[in-house]
Amino acid sequence: MEQAAFDKKYIALRREFHRYPEPAWLEYRTTARIIQHLEELGLRPRWGRDIHQAEARMGLPGADTDAAWLARAVEETGRGDLIQRMAGGFTGVVVEIDGALPGPSMGVRVDIDSNDLTESEDLSHRPAREGFASCHPGAMHACGHDGHIAIGLGLAELLAGSRDRLRGKVTLFFQAAEEGGRGAQSLVARGLLDHIRWFWSGHIGINDAPVGTVSASTYGFLSGTKFDVTFLGRASHAGKAPEEGHNALAAASNAVLNLLAIPRSGKGVSRVNVGMMEGGSGRNVIPDYARICAEARGGNQEVSDYMLESALRVCRAAADMYQCRMEQEIRGRSMTVACDPELAEFAARRARELPGIREVVAASDMGAGENVTFMMDRVQKRGGKATFLLLGGSITAPHHSRAFDFDEAVIPLAARLFAGIALGLGETEREDKG
Repeated sequence: MEQAAFDKKYIALRREFHRYPEPAWLEYRTTARIIQHLEELGLRPRWGRDIHQAEARMGLPGADTDAAWLARAVEETGRGDLIQRMAGGFTGVVVEIDGALPGPSMGVRVDIDSNDLTESEDLSHRPAREGFASCHPGAMHACGHDGHIAIGLGLAELLAGSRDRLRGKVTLFFQAAEEGGRGAQSLVARGLLDHIRWFWSGHIGINDAPVGTVSASTYGFLSGTKFDVTFLGRASHAGKAPEEGHNALAAASNAVLNLLAIPRSGKGVSRVNVGMMEGGSGRNVIPDYARICAEARGGNQEVSDYMLESALRVCRAAADMYQCRMEQEIRGRSMTVACDPELAEFAARRARELPGIREVVAASDMGAGENVTFMMDRVQKRGGKATFLLLGGSITAPHHSRAFDFDEAVIPLAARLFAGIALGLGETEREDKG
């Protein structure tokens, strides 16, 4: 396909995915469209229970929510034949592309889920102005995963068209549920990474650099835990018998304030945040229910464990203070990992050779968590190499904000870069063995 047509095609696909965002484990329409596109390329994708270790999935939505999103996806696509096979939160796609020549096993991950946000309707926001803003209330691609999907599909087309010179096999992971640290673990537990020698992934816009800038590796991944705490008290009439009640909302409020007061660690970066609190049933009722959604992070596992243990201790103390019962649930995780210099240096060389890339940086600070770290860690523990690239995207607003957008020119450029890495790795291994 001519380059301009390729660019236009995958930018248009990004806009489609942007218009129909779906949060973690609810990416039914998204998964169906990825499958359709891969099959049109002559590929044989796998999906549903075939790619997941069911019990390793984390942070699944409730049954009613799942059913509603599934039904809407069937209505939007007419592909109930595909979607019913992934019912119950078995979303995401894995596809293998075999080269015509012998070579290494390679893996690339792109994530596919959206954020729980209502997108800006301001006409200064390009998706709103040009008619591809989210049509799903309360969901928005505010982190660039719509662009990542398009990069992965563009990569699939480039590799499918280059099988005659592709050495080895490339497995593409269209990973569900990256947000909240929930999706990679089930792919790892299924053993889908165990054969991979070279693995890479990437993210648009983290370092807020312009299109044409690439960081070949990343440091500063934060280890972290997403957790929910439910406080269960006793309801009573707030006027007639307040002394008979146990105020769950007061317990939750106390916990929020003291979570944010946890002493930080001198052993590394430490973070804690409460992103949501809900509770109560009426103005004149002592609330018997409250829930907080929080996270604890650290620059290394020791600090992350310290922050989580401190957070849960604070919550238990707050529950005791107000004579409430406390229930906790771990909803997701991320971990620290180091990129392999050997693969990062190779990626940097390929980037410098690609027209359109103007600056290559050896390494950049992530400063956040990433669920892909579980996949990278598995590859490395099995003797393989992994790296995580940052792709300049000229973002318009911070990630996870209602006005987030990026320069779409990064999509075809990143697809060509990833294809160049895959095609080059097999050739390099052949030369080294020769």
